Amino acid sequence: MLVTSNSVSSSGFADHTGWSIKPHGACKGEHCVPLPHEVHTEDGRLDVAILAERLGMPLVRDDERGIAALGPESAVTGRMLTTAQAPEIELPTFDGGTFALSSLLGTRVILVAWASWCGCAHDLPLWQELRERIRPLGVEIVTVAMDTAGPEAGRQFVERAAPRHPALIDVAHILGERLGVTNVPSGIWIDEDGMIVRPPETAFPGRAVVFEELRQADLERETNETGNSLTLTREVLKSDEEGLTPEVLERLEMTRGIAAAAEPELYLEMVLDWAHAGRSSKYVLSAEDVVERSSPRTLDVATAAAHFEIGQHLQNAGDHAGAVAHWRRAHELQPLNWTYKRQAWRYEYGEDGDPSLYDGSMEKDLREVGPGNYFHKLRP
Repeated sequence: MLVTSNSVSSSGFADHTGWSIKPHGACKGEHCVPLPHEVHTEDGRLDVAILAERLGMPLVRDDERGIAALGPESAVTGRMLTTAQAPEIELPTFDGGTFALSSLLGTRVILVAWASWCGCAHDLPLWQELRERIRPLGVEIVTVAMDTAGPEAGRQFVERAAPRHPALIDVAHILGERLGVTNVPSGIWIDEDGMIVRPPETAFPGRAVVFEELRQADLERETNETGNSLTLTREVLKSDEEGLTPEVLERLEMTRGIAAAAEPELYLEMVLDWAHAGRSSKYVLSAEDVVERSSPRTLDVATAAAHFEIGQHLQNAGDHAGAVAHWRRAHELQPLNWTYKRQAWRYEYGEDGDPSLYDGSMEKDLREVGPGNYFHKLRP
């Protein structure tokens, strides 16, 4: 949450963080944290420093630019999710409107996070096909592009898919802060009562278009506006791998390693089981398991979120140098958050980019963690 003074309004705090201020403290879902009387300022607002201390919310300041951000809570459950109750999320649509997640109460929802800088952008037509299969069974799909560059970055992919489901744009990476999305594609299941029954996890709609092309296309480094450093091209078709350079072969093996960890068929099986069985599906988790399965959120991870938020704000304000400084810090604090990394790297591909601004790159970081660890293995 961006802050410009030492206090915030109760309504603004609730809208941005999901924490409601009540007489007995700050509450989110089943959790309430007592607050001292001093949290209320003379003008009826809330003292930011006291909120930060009580909820374990890091307060990151950029004094040079006169901006600060309050990161998400880290002191309640120590997980990305504090509660299994789905937060209210309202985001712009690609057609210029806005959409509130709460409008789908009474319907089961699969929230799918993707991005223009991810090969999963090519899977949107498959999500639309799957939506037509499961919508009659009471399950809606909502796709959300996590793109700081705005709707134009991913518009071509959405228009190609022609979705009949809500297609949203998340410029500020709200899905990361409120739900714990750290990689794309990720799927979150929300039941008809607005409860999360599966937290963010690797999500492919039965197939993965980019990975399917491994056998017929060569890898090349792409330097266009999408910012993909590992991608497939249809222009250089090869019948086999003879004659490929060691660099190309290494990238090919990296992508194969990523593909092996994706498990698209298993995810489709899980989705169809939930669509048909509903609450009785063996893949539905309890509220306790949902919170426990969400990724850990330490103070460092929460601080990374605050730095990333300042960075995306500065990037959209035209201050790229300022954005880089905060994004670098976010990478240091949460090195396995691929949405932070790939979003930042996206701006360094093309004529005006400078990849040397960051210590890492897709190839370098994949070597360090191992391609097979890029996606978390599904836990049915």
